[in-house]
Amino acid sequence: MQFYHGDMCMQMCAVRNLGSKIFRNLLQICLFPVRLKGRSVCERKLQMNLLITLIVVLNSQPADARDVKPKEETYVPDYTIYHNVSQLQKDLADIAQRNPNYFKLDHTYRSRLDQSQLLLRITNFTGSRVSHNLHVHIPKVKVLLSYAEHAREFLPVESMLYFLHNITGGLVAPTGSYSDLFSRFILSNFDLFIVAMMNPDGRHQVETTKNYCWRGTSEGVDLNRNFDWNFGGPGSSGDVNDEEYRGKKVFSEPESHILRELTSKYKFDAFVSFHAGIRQIYVPFADSKSKKIKRKPHNLDGMLDLATILSTATVNHYRYGLAYNLNDYTADGTVFDYMAGKRRIPFSFAIELWGIGDYKGAKCFDLFNPRSKNLQVAVEEIHPLYESLFRYLRKWKERQVIKALDPELDAPSLTLGFILLATVIIITIFVAIQNKLPQCLRVFPRRRVISLKSLSSTFSMVQLR
Repeated sequence: MQFYHGDMCMQMCAVRNLGSKIFRNLLQICLFPVRLKGRSVCERKLQMNLLITLIVVLNSQPADARDVKPKEETYVPDYTIYHNVSQLQKDLADIAQRNPNYFKLDHTYRSRLDQSQLLLRITNFTGSRVSHNLHVHIPKVKVLLSYAEHAREFLPVESMLYFLHNITGGLVAPTGSYSDLFSRFILSNFDLFIVAMMNPDGRHQVETTKNYCWRGTSEGVDLNRNFDWNFGGPGSSGDVNDEEYRGKKVFSEPESHILRELTSKYKFDAFVSFHAGIRQIYVPFADSKSKKIKRKPHNLDGMLDLATILSTATVNHYRYGLAYNLNDYTADGTVFDYMAGKRRIPFSFAIELWGIGDYKGAKCFDLFNPRSKNLQVAVEEIHPLYESLFRYLRKWKERQVIKALDPELDAPSLTLGFILLATVIIITIFVAIQNKLPQCLRVFPRRRVISLKSLSSTFSMVQLR
């Protein structure tokens, strides 16, 4: 009989990111088919010892990015500064209650364990259009923002709250002040949808178990691998113990439905999925198929233009680019790929707001979130990115509307070009024939030029006389 244990080796190696030379060598030996019959006892023992060695080495490796087991943290959140789920819900309810003309909190969309995903809609609710001038009206820019897809990433939610408090603060600020102008700009020009807590079950699990490595839902599903864009590809996992577990099928998780349904109901101009762990701006696509065929989104130039501006909007610069070029790994079934590829939203990003990436000695909470005492500074530094995002989108929307009304306005006027050309030709001809006209017909008659030398001679003659 033949005994092939290569498949078993492959399954074991799939649960770790193997890169060292020893792992590759062991794997090659393990994959070699062994014909046990006819082998000596010594040979069979050697082969099985190599297999056992591989198993031991694999299981002894530190569980870095792919493990969701708790670690002894460097620091943990202070919930008098960070918001837990109940505090977040209370804060958002208070904002909506105090500002009913501008904020509406919707509890319709809920998690598997029936917790609200806290959908907040922000606008002036006076109509779908705002005036541009007496002749053109610009529709409000529809923007969808998503937070807390990954349970362990607290920082993005705190940046959202800082952004919201800047808007509410502007409502009571002196007229004409920066805060007043910023609030009026957002409320008058945007129809903003914010999913404040995409993964409330996962966040609740982090808070109750104090496992700050936990990333997924209550079922351990990574929501950012559960969407209908190359779902099931190698840039995700079918292992329920893997942090990139994609779920049993596309949209298997109730938490994913909110974004699918909102984008089915409304036509959005932009979508952003906020994360933490490093400072990078990802442009679609991130999936393995797109990387293989070099697929690009339909509005790549526009996305890269905006990403360029956002990358330098804060004191901390961000790297940006196509996700499959920016990272050394692929991600299949991501929400921002889905928004660009399936929903064809003009601007779709995943933005990691804070962090320096993985480093030696990193735990979990410190990898994705600043210390509590540094939180205020972190969200203040991030805020200009929001400002730049919205200002760009407003100008873009204006250009789109004007272009749709008169496509020629988007390009330099040919009529003006012809007028300028004709003017140049006429002036050239006029100058050329000027000297050939009779003296009386010249616009600029020739004047006699007297040199200083001859003038000096004349004065000398006068004195001699």
